Amino acid sequence: TVAAPAVRLASASIASPRTRGAPSPASRPVAARTRTRASSSSSVETAASSAELAAAKRAVLEAVEGTSRGLRCDDARRAAVERAISALERLNPTPAPAASPLQAGSWEVMYSTAPPPSNGALGPFPGVAYQDIDYDGGTYVNRLVLPRDWLGATLSARWERIGEDNSLWRVIFDDVVVFAFRRRLFSKKFKDVERVWDQTFVDADTRVVRAARTMKGLRLEKARGRRAVAGDEDDCVFVMKRVS
Repeated sequence: TVAAPAVRLASASIASPRTRGAPSPASRPVAARTRTRASSSSSVETAASSAELAAAKRAVLEAVEGTSRGLRCDDARRAAVERAISALERLNPTPAPAASPLQAGSWEVMYSTAPPPSNGALGPFPGVAYQDIDYDGGTYVNRLVLPRDWLGATLSARWERIGEDNSLWRVIFDDVVVFAFRRRLFSKKFKDVERVWDQTFVDADTRVVRAARTMKGLRLEKARGRRAVAGDEDDCVFVMKRVS
């Protein structure tokens, strides 16, 4: 579900991300990330009450209601959603999300500022995106499902924790496969295509992930609350709820 590579479906373009010529994010010193924001990379100073968490989650869901998971969202609405997400991130109850088994399982994307297909659309066709994480195996699969399964896609990738950082993963994309009526149409393999994920919130039923091409893009404050464009350095955000 996260800032994924893209394919070309007939005449509808789903752009593939650029391979990065910059050094691997794992090679960048964690100390260089000096900008502080509402992130789970720093320990939670005070434990949020269950009532506070529940209220913050409701606020996010209310903010994204009517946006078609972010597909229909103007700048003002997107900024309001960003404020609600940031408030939830500040209450993150998991000190080290990057190393938490809570990541494991299947997650439904409720909102995203990512470009297609990570935002739940395949070309002009809207659907629902899921992320299935194999925590022990260090892999995940993004699934894009359209009504009646007439069209869909899967994106397979591997992830690894960046050093001992509490929130960062390095994600390496392997391939994308497009299906029609569950029959394989075509696939595309990727080489040296990576992303950096910041796991800013995770608990038993909710996840928030910010993703970007580079560490620099991940920390661009000016990108907060606006729709990402395929190939940009800017980060994008995903809000997910647990399915299983």
